Amino acid sequence: MTSFLRLLLARPAAWRAGAIGLMLCCAALGATAQDADPPGRVARLGFHQGTVSFSPSGDDSWYDVAPNRPLTTGDRLWTDRGARAELQVGSSAVRMDEQTSLELTQVDDGTTQLTVAQGTVQLRVRDDLAGQRVEVDTGNLAMVIQAAGDYRIDADPAAGTTRVAAAAGSAVIYGDNGESVALGARQQLVVTGRNLAAAGGAPQGSDDFDRWAAERNRLEDQSVSARYVSREVVGYQQLDRYGDWQNDPSYGNVWYPREVDADWAPYRDGQWVDVAPWGWTWVDAAPWGFAPFHYGRWARIGPRWGWVPGRTQTRPVYSPALVGFIGGPASANLAIGGGRHGVGWFPLAPGERWQPGYRTSPRYVEAANRPFVDGRNRPPPRDAAYAYQRHPGALTVVPADRFGRGRVDRRELVRLSDDRMPRAAVTTAAPVPLPDRGAGRQGGWGRPVAAAPPAPAQQQPNRPMPPENRGRGAFPRPQGPQNPREGSDGQRAAAFQQQQEQQQRQQQQMNATRQAQEAQRATQQQQQQMQIQRQQEQQVQQQRAAQAQMQQQAQRQQNDMRQAQEAQQRAAEQQQAMRQQQQAQQAERAQQAQRQQEQMQQMNAARQAQEAQQRAMQQQQQQAQRQQQQVQQQQQRDDRQRQQTARVQQAQQQQEQQRQQQQQQQPQPQQQQQGPGGRPGFRGRPGDQS
Repeated sequence: MTSFLRLLLARPAAWRAGAIGLMLCCAALGATAQDADPPGRVARLGFHQGTVSFSPSGDDSWYDVAPNRPLTTGDRLWTDRGARAELQVGSSAVRMDEQTSLELTQVDDGTTQLTVAQGTVQLRVRDDLAGQRVEVDTGNLAMVIQAAGDYRIDADPAAGTTRVAAAAGSAVIYGDNGESVALGARQQLVVTGRNLAAAGGAPQGSDDFDRWAAERNRLEDQSVSARYVSREVVGYQQLDRYGDWQNDPSYGNVWYPREVDADWAPYRDGQWVDVAPWGWTWVDAAPWGFAPFHYGRWARIGPRWGWVPGRTQTRPVYSPALVGFIGGPASANLAIGGGRHGVGWFPLAPGERWQPGYRTSPRYVEAANRPFVDGRNRPPPRDAAYAYQRHPGALTVVPADRFGRGRVDRRELVRLSDDRMPRAAVTTAAPVPLPDRGAGRQGGWGRPVAAAPPAPAQQQPNRPMPPENRGRGAFPRPQGPQNPREGSDGQRAAAFQQQQEQQQRQQQQMNATRQAQEAQRATQQQQQQMQIQRQQEQQVQQQRAAQAQMQQQAQRQQNDMRQAQEAQQRAAEQQQAMRQQQQAQQAERAQQAQRQQEQMQQMNAARQAQEAQQRAMQQQQQQAQRQQQQVQQQQQRDDRQRQQTARVQQAQQQQEQQRQQQQQQQPQPQQQQQGPGGRPGFRGRPGDQS
C-alpha cells in the first residue's frame, strides 16, 4: 500500500484525482453489493435446559426461547439459575452455563463475534479458520481465536475480572490500548481492568460444566448425520434421534422423518415469522425442524416425504424457506370462497431453483442453489412448472388474513379439489406484506418472560477492540431493518433503486471535490505520509518492545505457574507414595492377620480331629468292654445252666438209685385176682369173698 501511494503521488495531480475517484467509486460499489446480501450463516439453539430467555435484535423485551427460530446479529440470550444452553454457529458450538448473558454481536459468512456480559461460556471451534474470524469479547478483553480448539471464558463484572482458558488451540488476547497476550493450548489467564493486568487466583480446574461440555462434544462427534451432511448445516445433530438415512438411486442420501401424521407435508406444522434481514421465515414446530427447512430440498418418494441435502462438497447457504408461493391477499387466482383469498405454498423439489424474495447479488443466489443446479438430484420433467405445485399432499393453503398470525392451525387449512388446483404463476417471495416492525412482534418469539434478566446482564459491556477492528469501527448492534423492505415488492425495488442513484450522485460530487483537494494537497500528503510512515515504524517498534516485554512477563508467569504446578504435582506424588506405603502396610498386616487366623483354624481343626479320634477310641474300648462283659455274662449263664443241668441229672440219678433200693427192699406184690367180669379183684378181708 505504501508503494502504491508513492507511485500515486509521483503522478500528475489530475491523474491522481481521477485514480482516487475511481478507487472510491469501486469501493462504494463493492460495499453496496456486499450490503445487499444477507448472511449465509445463522445460529440455532440446539439444546437447552431450565429457563432460557431471548431478546431479538432491535427489541429490549425478553421472551421464552423458541429453539427453531434462527439467531443472528444483535440477538441476545440469558440462562437463568440452574439453566444451560447450547448454540450452533456454523460448525462451532457455543455452550452457556447458568446465569450467563450472551450477545451475537456479529454473525455472517466470515465473522462470528460474541460478547459475554457475565457468566461462563465454552466455545468449541471445530474446523480450520482459513478466511474466518472468531472473536469473544468481555468487559475486560477481546479474544481472537487463531486455531480450532476448545476455549472457556468466565466473565465476572462484579469483580471486574475475566478468566480465559484454552484446553486446545490458540488465541490472542487484546486489551484496550493495543496490549496483546498469546494464549496456547492448556493455558489460562485471569485479567482485571482493560489493560490485561494479571489478577491473582489459583488455576481453574475441571468442574461440572466442563464435564457437561465434554459429554456434549462426545455426542457431537458420534453424530450419524455428520456422515451425510456438512457440519456447517445448522441443526444436523437433531436428525439422529428423529429419522433414518437411506440411499435412493435417484436422489442419493435421503433422510426420512419418523412418527409423522399420514397427511403431514413439509412446511405445514409451524409458523411464518418476520426475521430481519430475510423477512418471512419458516419456523417449524418439530424438534428436528431446522436443517430440513433451511437447506436442501424435499422429495416425495413413494408414500413418504424425504429430505435430500444435496452435494456436501460446497459450503451451505442458509435460506429462510425453500418454497414456492401462490395467491395472496389481492390475488383472484386463489379464491377460497366468501370473498376471501388464500395464500398457498409448497416445498421445492430437488433440482428446482430457489430465488430469494429480497434483493441479493447473483453470487449469493448461485451459492444457495449450487448443491442442486445439476446432477442426479434433478427430478424427471413434470407437466407442471414445479413438481409439487398442484400436488394435493404438498400444497398448504390458509386464508390470506391468517398468514403470519401465529402457528398454522390445522382447522384453518383450505382443502382444494383437483380441478381447483391453482395454475397461476409461482413466486419465491411471500405475497403478503411484512408487518410494521415498529408496531410490535407478530409471533415466533415465544411468550414474554415473567421476570426479565437482571440489569447487569442486560447491559452490554464497553469491550476492548482489537487493532484490526479500530479502522472500521466497532460492530454496532442493529436496531431494526437495514435495507428498504417496507411496502410491496415494486415499491421496495423502486425505493432501493432511487437510493442507489442518489448514492451514486453523491459519490460523484464527493469524487470531484476530492480531486480538487487532492491536487492542492499532494505535496503535503507526501510529506505527511512519510512522517506517518516514520511514526508507524516507531509505533511498531514500541509495540514490538511492549509485546516482547508482555511475552516475557507472560512467560515468567507461565514459568511460575508451571513451577507451582510441578510443586503441587510433587506434593501430590509424595502423598500418593505415602498412601501407597500405608496401603502396603495395611495389606501386610491384613495378610499376617489372615495367616494367624489360618493357623488358628488349622490348630482348631487338628484339635478337633484329635478329640474325634479319642472319642472314637473311647467308643471302641467301651464297645469292646461291653462285648467282653456280654461274653462273660453268656459264659456265666452257660455255667449256671450246666451246673443246674448237672444238679438235675444228679438228683434224678439219686432218685433212681433210691427207687431201685426201695424196690429191692420191698417184697414182691401178690398176683391180683380177677373179679367178676374179668376185672382184677382186690385182696379183701376174710369173709368178703362170696
